[in-house]
Amino acid sequence: MRSSPENKNRSTDEKLQQRFYILNAVVAVILLAAIFISISQFGAEAWHGRQQIALVIPEKKEELGWNKSQYLAIKSVCDELNCDLILRENVLGDYDSCKNVLAELTKRGVNSVYFSNGCHLYDVAKLEIEYPKAAICTFESISALWTGGRYEVLSFEGSYLAGILAGLNTKTNKIGYVAPFMDPEINQGINAFTLGVQRVKPEAEVLLNWSGRWNNPSTEEQAVRNLKALNVDVLTYHQNGDTIPNSCERVGINFIAFNEVYPSHIHYLASIKIDWKAIYDKLFMYKNTYVANGAYAFGMIDNIVDFEVSNKISTREKVLIDTAKWEIENGRMIFGGEIFDSTGNQRCAANETISFNSLYKNMNWLVRGVKIVGN
Repeated sequence: MRSSPENKNRSTDEKLQQRFYILNAVVAVILLAAIFISISQFGAEAWHGRQQIALVIPEKKEELGWNKSQYLAIKSVCDELNCDLILRENVLGDYDSCKNVLAELTKRGVNSVYFSNGCHLYDVAKLEIEYPKAAICTFESISALWTGGRYEVLSFEGSYLAGILAGLNTKTNKIGYVAPFMDPEINQGINAFTLGVQRVKPEAEVLLNWSGRWNNPSTEEQAVRNLKALNVDVLTYHQNGDTIPNSCERVGINFIAFNEVYPSHIHYLASIKIDWKAIYDKLFMYKNTYVANGAYAFGMIDNIVDFEVSNKISTREKVLIDTAKWEIENGRMIFGGEIFDSTGNQRCAANETISFNSLYKNMNWLVRGVKIVGN
């Protein structure tokens, strides 16, 4: 029996329809595969159009002090600007670790990376050559490089005020300091603190105990106990985490904190505070306009660095601290005038001031009055 022309047409239409469905299915599969590959290779921002900002930190974001303050600050700025924050935790500050994480992030399509893990300035210079499309910013401790420009945060101004408060509160003339290792930026804090102590208590000693790492709980705990045994009654530190405050609380040493406040601790006196959100606001703002090889130092005059005292501090102490703060905000240079190092060499004459460049590159020495008691 022959097929009618009508049946033939219907059969042809059905075949064309089937081919159309099959073609659509194939295209859909190919498209889904392309989306999957793109997302895995270049990140989801390629599909929803939001800018991604990466933050690299040396430990977990919950770690009190440096890590938590960095994370909360940049997250707040990203939320305000409707950016996605990509976090990379537990990344060491050596060149290979920084290079590996930068390679992974740029492969995802992230081109703005903030290293807060101690990635060194000379390492960033090499990374910028290898990844010219990546906008890299790094805090080398508290110094930052932004595509050739340099930002510095003068936290040692807070250390100077901390030294004044420590000098006013010591009864034994033995003041403790715990820090990771010898480094120009770390030495700035130790030296400024000691000069602050000497402003009000020139006969006092600053006993320094190295911990070896930014976060070394067992060694930090032992350092506090060693300093207690040496009759230290006031202590400060430059460490990540909350080991030092909690150890001071246990052994009964008054302490000045760094990057955190501890109002519930009986022995808490004050805290050196840095407004990291304000810093990241400025870094984001300057990202596309900042002049290469320029430099700017953010300190108390910019309301970036502050010194917050507890309610235990007397009115007299507050007046002396506020006076010193006013001097700094009005141009007083902490590293100015006659300064000798711990070996007796003169580092600054009466009519001189140590330059910022020298502070950040050449301060490999400690001022007179600092005594190293533990490594």
